[in-house]
Amino acid sequence: MTPPGSTTREDGSVAALFRVALLRDGRGLRIGLTTVAFMVHQLCEALVPVLIGVVIDRAMAPADRTALVWWLAALGGVFVVLSLSYQRASSSIVTVYGYGEHELRQRAVTRLLDPLSLRRRPGSGEALSLVSSDTYRVAGVSWSVVQQASTLTAILTASVALLVISLPLGLGVIAGTVLMLVVMRRVSMPLEARGLAEQASAARASEVATDLITGIRVVAGMNARAEAARRYRTASDTSRRGAVAAARSVLAYSGLSQLLSGVFLAALATASGYLALDGHITIGQLVTVLGLAQFLQGALAHVGTFASNWIHKRASARRLGTLIGEPPLIEPLSGGPVPEPGPAPLRWHPPGHGEPLDLRPGDLVGVVPHHPGHARDLSDRLGYRVPLARGELLIGGVDAVDLGPDRVRTRVVAPPHHGAVFSGTLHTNLVPRGGAVDPAVTGAAMLDDVREQIGGDLAEVGEHGRRLSGGQRQRLLLARALHTGADLVVLDEPATAVDPVTEQRIAEGLRGLPSTILLITASPILLSACDRVVELGGTGQDAPESHDPNGLPR
Repeated sequence: MTPPGSTTREDGSVAALFRVALLRDGRGLRIGLTTVAFMVHQLCEALVPVLIGVVIDRAMAPADRTALVWWLAALGGVFVVLSLSYQRASSSIVTVYGYGEHELRQRAVTRLLDPLSLRRRPGSGEALSLVSSDTYRVAGVSWSVVQQASTLTAILTASVALLVISLPLGLGVIAGTVLMLVVMRRVSMPLEARGLAEQASAARASEVATDLITGIRVVAGMNARAEAARRYRTASDTSRRGAVAAARSVLAYSGLSQLLSGVFLAALATASGYLALDGHITIGQLVTVLGLAQFLQGALAHVGTFASNWIHKRASARRLGTLIGEPPLIEPLSGGPVPEPGPAPLRWHPPGHGEPLDLRPGDLVGVVPHHPGHARDLSDRLGYRVPLARGELLIGGVDAVDLGPDRVRTRVVAPPHHGAVFSGTLHTNLVPRGGAVDPAVTGAAMLDDVREQIGGDLAEVGEHGRRLSGGQRQRLLLARALHTGADLVVLDEPATAVDPVTEQRIAEGLRGLPSTILLITASPILLSACDRVVELGGTGQDAPESHDPNGLPR
């Protein structure tokens, strides 16, 4: 059994991701039956010109009406099987593909949301590309399997028919197919590198676009539209060049495949014509050969794309595998039982400082950081978003390192200073579905005027909270943190975007709440409301000095 807070590393190899797309959750049987159905469809497609030739030689040439009826009935039966097998196979492969893509996206998103975090976290644009286009391509391996198996079935059926008609024609088709596979595999080798470059440049352009859209108000306020547009044009142009280069390579590859298949089939038709003139094959057999030649043109052209098809999927699988196989930033828990934290106070020992700080229920404690970056670091450590040293944070007498990030975050809530406001209503941004809004909390966070301004709890806040000002967004994030009901709520400079009067009212509101709150702030207004204030030593070696808001040491 996996210990709480630990994770099992997923296999991010290309083969493992292909197995996820094909074989997970019983999809192996379905993909097998679907492949058989597509193969039956292609078998029937290849049999159509064969039966037409048989009708000519066995019924029309001898003027046998009975034979004509029977052979036409056989041809009709082949068409019925051909149609039904294609319908069933198409419906089934869409199901296999859909579930496979969903599974891959779930794995990618789960890895991005891993509580242990990632040593190298992709940007927003790259993450979007990974969970959309890359999973789409990798899941397409199911289509490749069934289509390529059915294509080979068509070539094999046509080759057998041609061997029966004429041994040289059949051998020529087999030799030509093998030769095309070898030549096109050789030609396709540079496509994987170009595919990787194209996907990387597209991810970069998406990342720049996401940043610009998210910060559009800041860009407008700084009158930096021209610079923002220049940066996006540069990223977009790089992406365009990569996409054009990859597309040209694929088109050149496809063109060569079409050319080779056309030359090969022209040679086949010419050879069969000479054999008919010499009397080695009948008129019906000639019609069959020409019909099979036309049928084989598409199949042989598809054979030429086998390599490029797999190479693009391998490129996406490698990118996706890099994400899934990325080592965690926080070491997972080792095996063994972990005791349940007791009701004892939380004890926090800031790195590089002397005496630890005990946080009792109902405390409102202020911590003065060295600088804003230090405040962000303290918040990240208390929220266990970065690795902790053993003994740095004790929850109910149990070390946070033994509990793991998931269990720590059920007891300690330390949201980032720059939190996210989501599209939706004010209510859904404050509490989970079915949760109730606490009037005492909204009053302490000075959120009542925001509710009145936008039209109540059920009013939309707009995309990323665009209907709210900076101060209103900050008050919403403050109220959200206080609504969690955690044993300890850590607030990182929660009032930097509000005016002093509002800040004073927020300070008074926080003091009136029963929650245990740790305020990381340099604001005198907020610190004045705290029961204790801890100033961390500027050198990082001195013990924290604790005093009351009036400056008297404790």
